[in-house]
Amino acid sequence: MHFSTLPLSVLLCALLVVPALSQSVKKPGEGTYYRPLALPLPLPVRVLHQFPAGTWLENLAVRPNGNILTTALSSPEIFEVDHDGVQPVKVVHTFAHVTSCTGITHLGRDEFYVIAGNVSLSASSVSGPWSVYKVDVRHHHRHTTKPKPAAVSLVASFPGSIVLNGITVLNKHKKWFLVSDSSAGVVYRLEGKTGKVVKVIDDPLMKPSSGTGVNGIKIRKKWLYFTNTSLNILARIKIHGNGTPKAPATVVAPVDSPDDFTFDESHNVLVAQGDDRLGEVGEDNKVVTLAGNPPHVTDGELFGPTAVVFAKFPYKFVLASTADWTKVYISTNGGAAQYQTGNFTRGGTISVVEVGWYSGAHTS
Repeated sequence: MHFSTLPLSVLLCALLVVPALSQSVKKPGEGTYYRPLALPLPLPVRVLHQFPAGTWLENLAVRPNGNILTTALSSPEIFEVDHDGVQPVKVVHTFAHVTSCTGITHLGRDEFYVIAGNVSLSASSVSGPWSVYKVDVRHHHRHTTKPKPAAVSLVASFPGSIVLNGITVLNKHKKWFLVSDSSAGVVYRLEGKTGKVVKVIDDPLMKPSSGTGVNGIKIRKKWLYFTNTSLNILARIKIHGNGTPKAPATVVAPVDSPDDFTFDESHNVLVAQGDDRLGEVGEDNKVVTLAGNPPHVTDGELFGPTAVVFAKFPYKFVLASTADWTKVYISTNGGAAQYQTGNFTRGGTISVVEVGWYSGAHTS
């Protein structure tokens, strides 16, 4: 069912009956978050698009038109996936002289910032340089036979970095970003207008015990939240407006194999877990598996989730370009072990999980 085909009165009536068909699972006063009673946990997973074997999808962002941009770690490419899964997937951009893309963040309109560098998945090795690029897709019309290429420009290189991974907006007006280095266990501030790079956070909870340290990063109400994959934690650190810390980081919750994550409207954290599931860290700091069923995953389930993001209503709808809190998109790598052996049996996916309904005042 597509809401764009329904009269507004019918849509409003449908929203009014949601509470009668579902259960509230969030705190009063911060908006009420509903999950349909007919969908017990774990929630079903629907594959929106299956990529070829050996395709490691790393991170996600959503365009104002509702389509998904996903970066590849196995190739230096950005793909666009139709939000309905109807149109074929297209390559938005291929970077030269590097092997991989990692983080992507949305600044505004159709302006995105993407990390690119060099990673050998089979040898688990890296070699510089790592850089952040501006990718403007405002004129990259998705449904044309000959879309205009994205406008791509170098913002800054990071000499001395090892593996840049996560990126998030620190100050939208100034075009400041925070960027994580998973191997060094530090966070940089990138000043997008000048290309200036400053190391601002060097905290013990960001260091790797082995492999990947600080991974996904997001800012929520003056706190920088981050995952540390090797320590199996979700943590946070309070920051100043320039990204420097106010105090040492603290652990929010233990989370198995955490990668990137997102917040829902009630401040819960949805985490892509590399052990084949989508988890949720609630206000009690306990982790609940929303989707995936390790170790007994089957085709159509989640193999190596890497990132999760809430959908957006396409701008053609009445609720133009706002978050659709009923569903999330999840990127996967198809299972990390196959990249070590070179015996590829499946590729990454973009999948959809219907997580519930949201009703109430927005808090962000």
